[in-house]
Amino acid sequence: MIETTGTFEFGAEIKSAPYLLNESSADAYRRALDSPPRRRPAKNIHTDPAAASRAGFTAPIAAGEQTLAVIAEFLAAKFGARFTRGGRIEVSLTRPVFYGDTLVSHAVAGRKENGAQRLDIWVENQIGERVLEGVARVRAEA
Repeated sequence: MIETTGTFEFGAEIKSAPYLLNESSADAYRRALDSPPRRRPAKNIHTDPAAASRAGFTAPIAAGEQTLAVIAEFLAAKFGARFTRGGRIEVSLTRPVFYGDTLVSHAVAGRKENGAQRLDIWVENQIGERVLEGVARVRAEA
């Protein structure tokens, strides 16, 4: 179900419901990407505790594209075709996401320019750390 909103005023904030990124959700995401199979080692920082440890992590981490998918799904749900047909997103992954983290997506309305509304966006984990930060643009009208 798509829950779209109209434009919202400068400085207004919206946020998503919490999303638990656990091992089973990461595995389901990985299976969807692996069909057809990717050409990467089966044991890596996303699947193997030893590989994650060698890379300096305390445990396997979720794939960055899954964190990106969390914010993209939030924007698509809130803005519908205004995001999915001509929207833009530019982000940085700022911290690793571990299995068991609960993520909440945020968007704050910025200025409207050139037929689009700017949004400052970020995703926080359960302790308030930003794991993704960036900017999105949605069309001002559907």
